[in-house]
Amino acid sequence: METDNVFLSVGVVVAFAGMLMIAWHVRQRRQHRKDADLSPTDRLFYEQQYQRRLQTSALTVTLGALLSLCENLPAFRQSPRFAAGYVLALLVAACWLILLALSDALASRVHLSQSLRRNRRARQALQESIDQVRKLQDQQLASDEQHLLRADRKKKI
Repeated sequence: METDNVFLSVGVVVAFAGMLMIAWHVRQRRQHRKDADLSPTDRLFYEQQYQRRLQTSALTVTLGALLSLCENLPAFRQSPRFAAGYVLALLVAACWLILLALSDALASRVHLSQSLRRNRRARQALQESIDQVRKLQDQQLASDEQHLLRADRKKKI
């Protein structure tokens, strides 16, 4: 089995995946910018998320391009030291890519937790308001019933 084009093929696939991710992130950013219902906190989060994800996607494209070049660099075939350094640089870039992705996942998780906490507080405040209204309605109903009973007693007398 020939392996002449393995680096080129894998690199092209990785670079293409990075380009698709960039297109996806740009599309999401446009949707978030059009959303008038976003709070300033959410808007800031989505802007920072866009920057993080664009950086990750651009690094993915770069990593794919560097992978594609492996077999086409004369120094890669002629110098084992250069090849080792090049592969090491690719591994460092891949590890950096993983760290960027993990930091984005962590930031998203923190944002989700904060949003859930805000929603829980708002729901609790609404529930307390509903309980107050029900209590007032019950008191008003009890008062109305007392007035009706008194009026009924006066009619009987």
